[in-house]
Amino acid sequence: MSGGKRTRTPVLGDHKRIKSKLVTPFNDAFGPMHEVSWVNMMIPELLWIALVQKAWGPRRGVEIITAFTRDVRASDPTRSRTIWAAAGKFAGLPTGVLAGIVEGRPYRNDLCAPLAPLHAHYPEHPMRELTSAVTELPCSEDLGALKELVAELFDRASTSATMVQATATWLAFDAERLKVSAGLALADFPRIEDYPDTDQSQRIAASIRATLNQMFGEVDLIASGTDWPIVFWNRGLELEPCEN
Repeated sequence: MSGGKRTRTPVLGDHKRIKSKLVTPFNDAFGPMHEVSWVNMMIPELLWIALVQKAWGPRRGVEIITAFTRDVRASDPTRSRTIWAAAGKFAGLPTGVLAGIVEGRPYRNDLCAPLAPLHAHYPEHPMRELTSAVTELPCSEDLGALKELVAELFDRASTSATMVQATATWLAFDAERLKVSAGLALADFPRIEDYPDTDQSQRIAASIRATLNQMFGEVDLIASGTDWPIVFWNRGLELEPCEN
């Protein structure tokens, strides 16, 4: 190895400066970013991904989620271009569709079992059909573990939150709704698995966050356009009212 100093590329090195603002490559191509709250909107929508990954780890979790969402897209031509990342998107499916899609699939229990705590405490969640239809799955009463996971996700730059966001971004790639130019950090997407240990993975994570901000601002992309996030947080207050 050379004894000279290694030049560090800035984490936001692929952003464009316009006057006093840094603009992401995604926003430079597709327009201004909508104001979207990570906590208020995205956490409730992506919690199902977090639960699967908490149970099986990011790599196996992605395999399960990819297989499932590909089956959802393949089940009807009208669903083939949908990014099945936000939980609220599933609310628009006819009754029986989700249960039918996972029936007999090798990933069924691996997908459904981690969602049991969500089903136990949030009976109106949009993916409830997955757990209610699989009667042999335990209905977890462990609210504490669910609370810990949500609290962990509050830090959007944490490793677990970053892997959840990376999975949502991957689903946009897999649905062929997201494409990036060579040379941008997001074009080196697989290296996100090194997060947060490398400069490149940190640049990719920054691009992922900016990209999701944009995609969650459009119902045609990731946003579900439902009131599920509001229902989620209101139900949280019912489970544990705030203390004055």
